[in-house]
Amino acid sequence: MSGHREVILSLWRQVNRTGIEELISFLNESDFFRAPCSTKHHLAKIGGLAEHSLNVYSLLYEKIKLFKIDAPEESIIICGLGHDLCKVNFYQEGGEPCSDSQFNYLNSLWSQKKGLVAEFSAGVFLKTFDENGQFKRSVPSASATILIDWLKNRPKDPFPELPVAFSVNDKLPLGHGERSLSILQDFIKLTDHEKLAIRWHMAAWDLSDYSGRWAFNNATKMTPLVVLLSTADFEAGSILEREEE
Repeated sequence: MSGHREVILSLWRQVNRTGIEELISFLNESDFFRAPCSTKHHLAKIGGLAEHSLNVYSLLYEKIKLFKIDAPEESIIICGLGHDLCKVNFYQEGGEPCSDSQFNYLNSLWSQKKGLVAEFSAGVFLKTFDENGQFKRSVPSASATILIDWLKNRPKDPFPELPVAFSVNDKLPLGHGERSLSILQDFIKLTDHEKLAIRWHMAAWDLSDYSGRWAFNNATKMTPLVVLLSTADFEAGSILEREEE
């Protein structure tokens, strides 16, 4: 993850535009380098957003070379690394809480099996249990599934490692590409081609009505960056990062 940070910040520093240092400070102070790329799809892990952004930049760079597109290096960096800034400060750690049935079953199993459970660290205990010695009601669904399996089948094994889960906490619901544009333009000026590529990088996944399809089709005719960024994004999530799911 630290390697991604160094490479990404080095690339951003190649962008010679007013406000770029303020953008870099924003990235460092935000959760950009810790955030996942999704809650349960590609790169749903700590640091997933930074890894995905770098993957998309690399694919976009290679595709522009392959098709001999005349695109400034700055545009490749801005589009590749900035297309998903909408996901900055967008997720919260913890994940969706378990259902009532999961929660009740988990604590029922704990009551039955806790005498068999091997000693585990106080730190784990304090994070997972409430003051009454029961699992916290906020335990994520993904963690509850692992804990139920542990108590049912392997209670004498060490306390299982629980995944870091995330849920969405959208404080500024502008939309996907629109929010990325809004964040970027708080700091730096974008070209029209960069705006079009970032706005429409979700392609068919962000075409909810006729006017959207019409605008997207027109955008693809105005600059090849629209098609190249949207396909780089799709290829990264569907091919490069599939094994991470």
